Amino acid sequence: MGTEPGTTNSSGSGGSGSRGAKKRDSWHTAPGTNGTSGDGAGRDEPPDSADTKEAAANGSSATTKPTTETAQILQSGKERNMVVALTGERRRETWSQKAEFLLAVIGFAVDLGNVWRFPYICYQNGGGAFLIPYCIMLLFGGLPLFYMELALGQFHRCGCLSIWKRICPALKGVGYAICLIDIYMGMYYNTIIGWAVYYLFASFSYELPWTKCGNPWNTENCSPVTGRVNATTLTSTTTTATTLLSSMATDAASAGVTLVAAAVGNSTMATSTMHPHYYHNSEQYLLSSALPSMLSNLTTSTVATVVEVVREGPALSSPAREFFERQVLEQYKSNGLDFMGPVKPSLALCVFGVFVLVYFSLWKGVRSAGKVVWVTALAPYVVLLILLARGVTLPGAAEGIRYYLTPQWDKLNNSRVWIDAASQIFFSLGPGFGTLLALSSYNKFNNNCYRDALLTSSINCLTSFLAGFVIFSVLGYMAQVQNKSIEEVGLEGPGLVFIVYPEAIAMMKGSVFWSIIFFLMLITLGLDSTFGGLEAMITALCDEYPRTIGRRRELFVLILLGLIYICALPTMTYGGVYLVNFLNVYGPGLAILFVVFVEAAGVFWFYGVENFSADIEQMLGKKPSLFWRICWKYISPTFLFCILIFSLLGYEEMLGEEYEYPEWSVAAGWALTLSSVLCIPTYMIYKFLRSPGNCKDRLRLTFKPEPLIPTAIPGQLYTGTAV
Repeated sequence: MGTEPGTTNSSGSGGSGSRGAKKRDSWHTAPGTNGTSGDGAGRDEPPDSADTKEAAANGSSATTKPTTETAQILQSGKERNMVVALTGERRRETWSQKAEFLLAVIGFAVDLGNVWRFPYICYQNGGGAFLIPYCIMLLFGGLPLFYMELALGQFHRCGCLSIWKRICPALKGVGYAICLIDIYMGMYYNTIIGWAVYYLFASFSYELPWTKCGNPWNTENCSPVTGRVNATTLTSTTTTATTLLSSMATDAASAGVTLVAAAVGNSTMATSTMHPHYYHNSEQYLLSSALPSMLSNLTTSTVATVVEVVREGPALSSPAREFFERQVLEQYKSNGLDFMGPVKPSLALCVFGVFVLVYFSLWKGVRSAGKVVWVTALAPYVVLLILLARGVTLPGAAEGIRYYLTPQWDKLNNSRVWIDAASQIFFSLGPGFGTLLALSSYNKFNNNCYRDALLTSSINCLTSFLAGFVIFSVLGYMAQVQNKSIEEVGLEGPGLVFIVYPEAIAMMKGSVFWSIIFFLMLITLGLDSTFGGLEAMITALCDEYPRTIGRRRELFVLILLGLIYICALPTMTYGGVYLVNFLNVYGPGLAILFVVFVEAAGVFWFYGVENFSADIEQMLGKKPSLFWRICWKYISPTFLFCILIFSLLGYEEMLGEEYEYPEWSVAAGWALTLSSVLCIPTYMIYKFLRSPGNCKDRLRLTFKPEPLIPTAIPGQLYTGTAV
């Protein structure tokens, strides 16, 4: 790993920083010049507007034009390290505390996927052995991209739209693509949080509503998981009839049917030992009511064997599953995307409450978000530790944790394990969504973003690992109670946190308390992530259009969230769960991989690793080590390209197997993916056609970044058009 860059002090002028900058253009200055400290609050924020004629209000962004004296000095070619008189324009606000920024980044990175995806991916891909490819992919793929975005946002002080004029103007379409992807995420991610809100309110009852059957939404196939007897346990009975019956019934169950077998034996004993329910290989079937009458015709002296297919056995379902599918979602009233049904009012109200929370957290920018993250980012850790303390004391927890951690070294020979590790790292850290750019753009210029990248990415990965203990301790308990293997109990995705875990909570003492804190944790995990995604788009548009949007941030955020809520209403219908999964795959799932690959190519190949390293040197006083430069130029783009290719080849697996999406929806899905991806070539063509000159001049202007000039702030850069 590379050496951590140092922070410039009051005497650290433009030595190495100026040398690196001169490779790019002559306008750059080193931080902390003229004896000025780079740490002073309110003194080191460079303006950030994309338009030199506009200034943002309400703390979103601002632009400071150089004075006439500055312009004369620049035109005369004199020394660039200078202090320019302030002109009185508003500057960009910064985080009031460093901790607020760190909590915001951690809150964005640590999301629902850390709880419902990482534990499943870990045990599926070799348990403890999976940590080896996971850490390798973190070091060589995820962390360099994470560091890149924090450094870009902090140096250029703007969002994912305005930043491209300083890196590669032709790729500004990347910013528009990110904004579209963030909208798609807002349409379904907040609905998932709304499910958790529904569960939270349902938990305030004397008994959790998914504890028992007999509720209005339950079916005749509902069966509590603790009231079932496995057919294989009947083999302990010595009678021939029971032994043959259990054996043949178990074999039939694997084929999805119920068989009735009769043989020499005591019919009374056979009938009394049979339980009305049995299950095999994680599928549950209901024994036909015809079985007792057929057995009653047997006598001990009769030598006969009758095998008859009675009927297909309907799958038994747990109260927790039926509560989620038939009460929360009511998806049985829909047949999928072909007919999704009307909006469910109670669910729409829960999601509306989520949007209200999001609005009042984002309407004032970092001033409001910085206060909220103290709760939303820290609360999940308190709950995780409480749930861990409870989970490890449950019977069977040790077996679950052993299953989670036991290494299967042979799995490392499977390329799929390495791809899963890379994908998990990428989607967990979240580069490419514009959030890291936006959040770091409110940092002080000399903030040590390198140390922040190491700290926050490490906390994110450790949180995933911790969540695995919380989940698998409970899965071990569930497996013991149900007399199942952990493979039969475990699920990934929403099913884990909305079916399996609530099912386990319902069997604990004090289940109401555990349910309340668990769903509070899910809500706070989700809110932090949706804050980040929407803030990325809001910051980008406020920076790009400071006069029309930046000055009216509160109104803009209200209109934006209102439109997203209206667009999200189909996800709150009876068939909304199918649309949620659809948007997850075709909205950000595939497009973001291509977008972040182009982003990395634009920074590392068009702008150049050396130029990017020189920018970091200006902020931190030390150039990134060779390790980081090699990762940025070669390893990270390869990392992204491999994930993209394998995701394209396996996109059908991402959709799942429980519901077969109609052909028209697949075509619509690819159109949805292309809607964001095509922003990149479309803007590139637009930029080329709008540029003056012949073809060669247009190409040069399309890809050449605009020069940067000094600002009124010591050691900072003017981000508008050069004079």
